[in-house]
Amino acid sequence: MPHRVSPAERIRGHIDELFASGKQLPEILEEVARLGAQLLMQAALEAEITEFPGRDRYQRAADCEDARPGSRNGYREVAVKTTAGPPGPCLSSSG
Repeated sequence: MPHRVSPAERIRGHIDELFASGKQLPEILEEVARLGAQLLMQAALEAEITEFPGRDRYQRAADCEDARPGSRNGYREVAVKTTAGPPGPCLSSSG
């Protein structure tokens, strides 16, 4: 399968492969039931992740006028807070 296939599409592919296999129908149905539940959860997760930042998979925020800042993998800029106070400039030791 190509690299940029969504996880939900991969699950659908596994289901298709099961029906094309020579396995017994009860065994296929048991596996399809498990994959179906997984597909339902994955599709809901993908829909939520698309809706929250306001853009589709692999779409840049600059291409969307109503996009929220951030990325689909959860990265965002944050300030590190420590008990020692705010971080200072990096110190370099020179001989």
